[in-house]
Amino acid sequence: MDRIKILPLFAFAFVFSMSTLANDSKTINESNLHGMWNCKHTMEDKNLNMTIDIDYDVNVISTGKSTGSGVLSFKIPNFPELAYSLSDSSHWKIKEGNLILSSTELKVENRSYPELEKILNLRSLLPKKVNESAKILELTKSKLKVQSKSDGGIYACSKIALKS
Repeated sequence: MDRIKILPLFAFAFVFSMSTLANDSKTINESNLHGMWNCKHTMEDKNLNMTIDIDYDVNVISTGKSTGSGVLSFKIPNFPELAYSLSDSSHWKIKEGNLILSSTELKVENRSYPELEKILNLRSLLPKKVNESAKILELTKSKLKVQSKSDGGIYACSKIALKS
Protein backbone atom coordinates (compact mmCIF):
# COMPACT_ATOMS: atom_id res chain seq x y z
CA MET A 1 0.00 0.00 0.00
CA ASP A 2 3.04 2.32 -0.16
CA ARG A 3 1.76 3.68 -3.45
CA ILE A 4 -1.34 5.06 -1.75
CA LYS A 5 0.93 7.39 0.21
CA ILE A 6 1.94 9.18 -2.99
CA LEU A 7 -1.57 9.88 -4.28
CA PRO A 8 -1.20 13.62 -3.80
CA LEU A 9 1.75 13.40 -6.15
CA PHE A 10 -0.97 13.34 -8.80
CA ALA A 11 -1.75 16.82 -7.73
CA PHE A 12 1.69 17.71 -9.02
CA ALA A 13 2.97 14.95 -11.15
CA PHE A 14 1.34 15.09 -14.51
CA VAL A 15 2.29 13.09 -17.51
CA PHE A 16 0.56 11.22 -20.25
CA SER A 17 2.47 10.42 -23.44
CA MET A 18 6.12 9.98 -24.29
CA SER A 19 8.68 12.36 -25.57
CA THR A 20 12.26 12.84 -24.50
CA LEU A 21 13.53 15.36 -22.01
CA ALA A 22 17.04 15.38 -20.65
CA ASN A 23 17.18 15.12 -16.89
CA ASP A 24 19.42 18.16 -16.73
CA SER A 25 17.47 20.85 -14.85
CA LYS A 26 18.67 23.46 -17.37
CA THR A 27 16.46 21.87 -20.04
CA ILE A 28 13.29 21.98 -17.94
CA ASN A 29 11.02 24.88 -18.82
CA GLU A 30 9.15 25.48 -15.56
CA SER A 31 6.47 27.57 -17.29
CA ASN A 32 5.34 24.40 -19.10
CA LEU A 33 4.15 23.14 -15.71
CA HIS A 34 1.75 26.04 -15.15
CA GLY A 35 -1.93 25.40 -15.95
CA MET A 36 -4.63 22.73 -15.63
CA TRP A 37 -3.72 19.04 -15.90
CA ASN A 38 -5.63 15.76 -15.89
CA CYS A 39 -4.05 12.65 -14.44
CA LYS A 40 -5.38 9.13 -14.75
CA HIS A 41 -3.64 6.13 -13.29
CA THR A 42 -4.36 2.55 -12.25
CA MET A 43 -2.43 0.70 -9.56
CA GLU A 44 -2.72 -2.88 -8.41
CA ASP A 45 -1.84 -4.19 -4.99
CA LYS A 46 -1.37 -7.93 -5.44
CA ASN A 47 -1.02 -8.52 -1.68
CA LEU A 48 -4.43 -7.02 -0.95
CA ASN A 49 -5.94 -8.13 -4.28
CA MET A 50 -7.03 -4.54 -4.86
CA THR A 51 -7.11 -2.23 -7.88
CA ILE A 52 -6.97 1.53 -7.39
CA ASP A 53 -8.03 3.96 -10.13
CA ILE A 54 -7.32 7.68 -9.98
CA ASP A 55 -8.79 10.46 -12.12
CA TYR A 56 -7.46 13.80 -10.89
CA ASP A 57 -7.43 17.39 -12.16
CA VAL A 58 -4.89 19.86 -10.83
CA ASN A 59 -4.21 23.55 -11.38
CA VAL A 60 -0.52 24.42 -11.08
CA ILE A 61 -0.02 28.13 -10.47
CA SER A 62 3.19 30.05 -11.20
CA THR A 63 3.30 31.24 -7.57
CA GLY A 64 4.42 27.75 -6.46
CA LYS A 65 0.97 26.62 -5.34
CA SER A 66 -1.48 24.11 -6.74
CA THR A 67 -4.98 22.88 -6.06
CA GLY A 68 -6.57 19.69 -7.28
CA SER A 69 -9.60 17.45 -7.06
CA GLY A 70 -10.63 14.10 -8.37
CA VAL A 71 -11.88 10.60 -7.70
CA LEU A 72 -10.07 7.63 -6.18
CA SER A 73 -11.77 4.24 -6.71
CA PHE A 74 -10.98 1.00 -4.89
CA LYS A 75 -11.94 -2.30 -6.52
CA ILE A 76 -11.82 -5.29 -4.20
CA PRO A 77 -13.16 -8.74 -5.18
CA ASN A 78 -16.58 -9.58 -3.67
CA PHE A 79 -17.06 -6.00 -2.54
CA PRO A 80 -18.86 -3.03 -4.09
CA GLU A 81 -16.55 -0.52 -5.76
CA LEU A 82 -15.69 2.31 -3.41
CA ALA A 83 -15.24 5.85 -4.74
CA TYR A 84 -13.62 8.64 -2.77
CA SER A 85 -13.53 12.35 -3.59
CA LEU A 86 -10.07 13.85 -3.21
CA SER A 87 -9.06 17.48 -2.95
CA ASP A 88 -5.60 18.84 -2.28
CA SER A 89 -3.73 22.11 -1.82
CA SER A 90 0.04 22.03 -2.17
CA HIS A 91 3.24 23.98 -2.62
CA TRP A 92 5.59 22.92 -5.43
CA LYS A 93 9.03 23.69 -6.82
CA ILE A 94 11.44 22.28 -9.37
CA LYS A 95 14.97 21.64 -8.09
CA GLU A 96 17.78 19.81 -9.89
CA GLY A 97 15.39 18.11 -12.31
CA ASN A 98 12.98 17.02 -9.58
CA LEU A 99 9.41 18.10 -8.91
CA ILE A 100 9.09 18.58 -5.17
CA LEU A 101 5.73 19.01 -3.49
CA SER A 102 4.43 19.55 -0.02
CA SER A 103 0.72 19.23 0.52
CA THR A 104 -0.85 21.72 2.87
CA GLU A 105 -4.23 20.04 2.90
CA LEU A 106 -5.65 16.73 1.70
CA LYS A 107 -9.37 15.98 2.00
CA VAL A 108 -10.84 12.55 1.35
CA GLU A 109 -14.55 11.69 1.39
CA ASN A 110 -16.30 8.37 0.71
CA ARG A 111 -18.79 9.16 -2.09
CA SER A 112 -20.19 5.71 -2.78
CA TYR A 113 -20.92 4.06 0.57
CA PRO A 114 -20.25 6.43 3.47
CA GLU A 115 -21.74 3.90 5.88
CA LEU A 116 -18.97 1.40 4.98
CA GLU A 117 -16.28 3.86 5.99
CA LYS A 118 -16.81 3.03 9.66
CA ILE A 119 -16.16 -0.64 8.92
CA LEU A 120 -13.40 -0.43 6.28
CA ASN A 121 -11.75 2.80 7.34
CA LEU A 122 -9.89 3.05 4.02
CA ARG A 123 -9.47 6.74 4.69
CA SER A 124 -6.97 5.77 7.40
CA LEU A 125 -4.68 4.38 4.66
CA LEU A 126 -4.35 7.83 3.12
CA PRO A 127 -2.03 10.43 4.61
CA LYS A 128 -3.29 13.80 5.83
CA LYS A 129 -0.33 15.58 4.21
CA VAL A 130 2.41 14.47 1.86
CA ASN A 131 5.94 15.57 1.04
CA GLU A 132 7.10 13.98 -2.21
CA SER A 133 9.85 14.29 -4.76
CA ALA A 134 9.71 12.96 -8.30
CA LYS A 135 12.29 12.96 -11.08
CA ILE A 136 10.97 14.79 -14.14
CA LEU A 137 11.30 12.43 -17.09
CA GLU A 138 9.37 14.61 -19.54
CA LEU A 139 7.82 18.06 -19.42
CA THR A 140 6.30 19.77 -22.44
CA LYS A 141 3.43 22.22 -22.84
CA SER A 142 1.00 19.28 -23.01
CA LYS A 143 2.66 16.37 -21.16
CA LEU A 144 4.48 15.61 -17.96
CA LYS A 145 5.99 12.33 -16.89
CA VAL A 146 7.63 11.80 -13.51
CA GLN A 147 9.13 8.96 -11.51
CA SER A 148 8.36 8.91 -7.81
CA LYS A 149 11.42 8.89 -5.54
CA SER A 150 9.45 7.06 -2.82
CA ASP A 151 8.15 4.09 -4.80
CA GLY A 152 9.77 4.28 -8.24
CA GLY A 153 6.38 4.42 -9.96
CA ILE A 154 6.03 6.38 -13.19
CA TYR A 155 3.07 8.75 -13.42
CA ALA A 156 1.65 10.71 -16.34
CA CYS A 157 -0.79 13.56 -17.00
CA SER A 158 -1.98 15.63 -19.91
CA LYS A 159 -2.68 19.34 -20.04
CA ILE A 160 -6.32 20.37 -20.18
CA ALA A 161 -7.05 22.80 -22.99
CA LEU A 162 -8.96 25.76 -21.62
CA LYS A 163 -12.09 26.73 -23.54
CA SER A 164 -12.17 30.28 -24.82
